[in-house]
Amino acid sequence: MRLTWKLIFGLVFSLFASTWAMAESTLIPGNIAVHIAQMHYEHPVRLLHPYLDVWHMKGPLAQKAAISTLNKHFANAQWCDQAKNAAVLIFLEPHMFYNAQLNVYHAEFIAKVFTQTGGIGNIEPAVLRIKKQAQQLGPLTVKPDFYMEKAYIKAMEKVIAELKKSPAFSSALNVKMAKNVETICPALDELPVSKLYY
Repeated sequence: MRLTWKLIFGLVFSLFASTWAMAESTLIPGNIAVHIAQMHYEHPVRLLHPYLDVWHMKGPLAQKAAISTLNKHFANAQWCDQAKNAAVLIFLEPHMFYNAQLNVYHAEFIAKVFTQTGGIGNIEPAVLRIKKQAQQLGPLTVKPDFYMEKAYIKAMEKVIAELKKSPAFSSALNVKMAKNVETICPALDELPVSKLYY
């Protein structure tokens, strides 16, 4: 009987190990740098509610959601100041809106993909622009960060689905950027914020 349980345990363990190894090997190769403008770490937004006064600093939570989601699909996605030899730079603009009547969080990511750039302040146009929104049901009164993170993750999954379908993005993953990505990201902070209509 002991031998049978050991055999079953061994089979189950090897099945999990092979599944994990297959999941690891299905990650898309290529070095990706990710950046969110500094203003999203300095200026919080107020989530609309008639009775509550809740402010949200978009940058930290959007960064956490974006990196964790990208790393489920790509072999090497790093924040801009840690990225080395990046092939592409994904510049993210996060937005969050709360519908108090329906208790729904609306997250949005506007993603711009840069492959090659000129000098500082002379940024070539993005090769790809993606705008995706997602909703998450949840109250504003209890742990709003929990629901906002889930909404950001859903929006980021939609962005990634579009990235995977783009031939320009896929081919760019195999070519190192001409300039050091660390010098590009500060220049992106100067780009204008998109106009939103809710």
